[in-house]
Amino acid sequence: MNLDLDPTQELLRDTVREYLRSEVPLDRIRALERDQHWDEALWKGVCDQGWLALPFAETRGGSGSLVDAGILVEELARRAAIVPLMEVLACGVALERFAPGPRSEALLEDLLAGRILPVPAVLEADDDFGRIALSLEDGCLSGEKRFVDYGQFASRHLVAVRDAGAPALCLVDAQGPGVSCRALRTIGRTPAAAVTYRGAPAERVAGREAVAALLLLGRAFAALQCVGSAGQALDQTVAYASVREAFGRPIGSFQAVKHHAANMAIKVVSSRHLAYEALFALDRGRASAAQVALAKASASRTAPEVTMLAHQIHGGNGIIEENDLYFFTLRGKERSLAWGSLEECLADVAAGVHEPVDWLR
Repeated sequence: MNLDLDPTQELLRDTVREYLRSEVPLDRIRALERDQHWDEALWKGVCDQGWLALPFAETRGGSGSLVDAGILVEELARRAAIVPLMEVLACGVALERFAPGPRSEALLEDLLAGRILPVPAVLEADDDFGRIALSLEDGCLSGEKRFVDYGQFASRHLVAVRDAGAPALCLVDAQGPGVSCRALRTIGRTPAAAVTYRGAPAERVAGREAVAALLLLGRAFAALQCVGSAGQALDQTVAYASVREAFGRPIGSFQAVKHHAANMAIKVVSSRHLAYEALFALDRGRASAAQVALAKASASRTAPEVTMLAHQIHGGNGIIEENDLYFFTLRGKERSLAWGSLEECLADVAAGVHEPVDWLR
């Protein structure tokens, strides 16, 4: 694939970036963090702009491109926005592509209109994406899901379950009977919940393929969230090093600082390319679980390494929370663990390393 954005994608990136810069003040994000809430005003703006439609078919007003959606995910991460964009998009794309039918059509219509807010509920107590113990019994769920991002504010949970022994996805009214959410405090200071279902009514909406797709989409989008945090930390650090002076000249003119900045840039660019390559392959049905895991592993390593170098270059100024750098350090670390940490992703890759590879496909 050509890893350069085309002119339309560059326009999308610049438009979203400028919109976020003008409409999402960082002081509002700080207030949302304190209140452990999400940015409802920004979410309304995202819906009104029609950006939710990006990965969906042209008949729904989108481009049908996961790469375009990835640009939106990355830009929101660069602003430390507190909205469930990647969660909603992952749910919607999994249903559109792997569970077509009247029910999915109705759900997508409500999603794009902003009438419902679905988020994935996948992980359980053993913290293993490969294991699903929660079972659908007589149209009801009883059990617990952990680390459900925005779970307490969602209108629907797309829950990974076992139905007749096979993986499936069920839709649950998050505000309905039998559902209780316990808010969690996370590294990234974004909303998450442990959700308990006690005989909660559930509707089966998709099967095994959609479960696998949801996991790959979540992992690929989370990789771009890592890249967005690291990229913004890099840009902020380069700007700071250009004006902060020591011994009568900007610290960015010293070779040691240049080396750090160059290493940061290499990590960000390489992880970004791997993440977009994974989305490009997912769009065409050619992505393997190992390819997506490698992209997430790279991004999970990049985010904490780049932000730590950013703090080192900032010195004491980088420690205080009045400096916006902390947004991207905390978000980057949290996203590096979400949907598979560095170690988990590398383990997934290693599990299939013995399998033959067609390098010419």
